[in-house]
Amino acid sequence: MKTYNEVKLAQELIRFPTIKTEDKGIMKFLSKKLNDIGFKCTVIKSKGTGPKLALNLYARFGKSKPHINFLGHTDVVANLNNWKIPPFKGVVRNGYLNGRGSQDMKGGIACFISAISKFIKNKKFKGSISIIITADEETTGYGCPATIKYLKKRREKIDFSIVAEPSSNISVGDEIRIGRRGSMNGIVTVYGKSGHSAFTGSYINPCTALAKIIAKLKSASLDNGTKFMPPSNLEFTKINVDNLSENVVPQSASAKFNIRFNSKHKSASLKKKLSKIINAVAKKEKCKTKIEYRVSGEAFYTKPNKEIYMVKKIVKKVTGNSAKLNCRGGTSDSRFLGSIPRLELGLRNTTIHMVDERSPISDLKKLTKIYYNILENYF
Repeated sequence: MKTYNEVKLAQELIRFPTIKTEDKGIMKFLSKKLNDIGFKCTVIKSKGTGPKLALNLYARFGKSKPHINFLGHTDVVANLNNWKIPPFKGVVRNGYLNGRGSQDMKGGIACFISAISKFIKNKKFKGSISIIITADEETTGYGCPATIKYLKKRREKIDFSIVAEPSSNISVGDEIRIGRRGSMNGIVTVYGKSGHSAFTGSYINPCTALAKIIAKLKSASLDNGTKFMPPSNLEFTKINVDNLSENVVPQSASAKFNIRFNSKHKSASLKKKLSKIINAVAKKEKCKTKIEYRVSGEAFYTKPNKEIYMVKKIVKKVTGNSAKLNCRGGTSDSRFLGSIPRLELGLRNTTIHMVDERSPISDLKKLTKIYYNILENYF
């Protein structure tokens, strides 16, 4: 039976320019690799960023319990100008694998496929290993929900999932994500009464009301955080007033904000809390408001269990790191896994989304060893 070298496989994956939800043949390539080591592969379609559907992959080896899963995504961000080494060449130089996706997260995918291939060849075990590869984690996020829906239809139950997001910081395994904060975007538009700025009392200035709303929301304490998550935080990211003249008070003013919230909140309760603050200020200023919300993901975390402590022990054995359990970072496909116990453990995130993204070869080797040891201990 074949085994795969993590560095060579990562190079091959980087050479597919999978920006946004473009496939470029990568799922067919991965299906062939996984078929060759005994996996049954299914391509699941989901909505893409353009007219074409996005292609996602579900692969499974074995039919019995327990069922461990590895989750990754093949899409990468753009930011492709001014690279020292072309971003899709997958060049190894001076001990580093260079290329877009080397850390986020084609490198991580290569590590778990390499570890799985070696484990299947070397060990007899009872249970199942599955792999989910999505095409749109960086953009639309439809791929993982579509795959989970497919599994529910087939009544396939995952017992534990490892998401290969680049969770590490200074060295591989120094941090393990056991959850993520929720993320919600909002737009508040304030409507006043326009008029000439020289005639005080003839107008109602929405800019004044908006400024007070911003100040009130920023000064509001939402919570004190949890053991694994920091206090919820709201940041205004854009302010807009559609006005071409300095001596005219505008009819409306708007602002966009993003809030990262911990597991003390659900998006629905936060909407009520924020809307109450906004409307109270607007009423005092005699303005009307329109508030729009878009939820990217709810806050979640897996309470540390025997699998998480097992992984922590393995990381210590392989790297010497006493991994810190936390819920830092943005959103990931992990938010779509529902009640499945999971953690995020991957390469370092030192150059993700940057020009000249790269990963030390030694990191790839360590992560592959960690994944192999996890499989050994899990079964």
